[in-house]
Amino acid sequence: MNRTVLENHAVKFVSNADAETQEKLKDIRWFIDCGDDDFLLPINLDFYRAMQKAEIPSELRVRDGGHDWEYWHSALYRALPFVSNGFLR
Repeated sequence: MNRTVLENHAVKFVSNADAETQEKLKDIRWFIDCGDDDFLLPINLDFYRAMQKAEIPSELRVRDGGHDWEYWHSALYRALPFVSNGFLR
């Protein structure tokens, strides 16, 4: 990883966020969807755990699949209703 990625790491950001920033993050509807064969699964799980520790509501889905178009296509059918319902709040 390069320096910019490490400095802007999502887990680090959530873990080090002050109370005001954490409150702002609670206003966002978080939906994390990752395949069980995705190389990004560990970091997504770490992010979800950091969100839970900070008491920031989030939803996590781990389904069969990898980091590919087939997975992302199927994920849209789950994510879009979640996003759409967010606009109704």
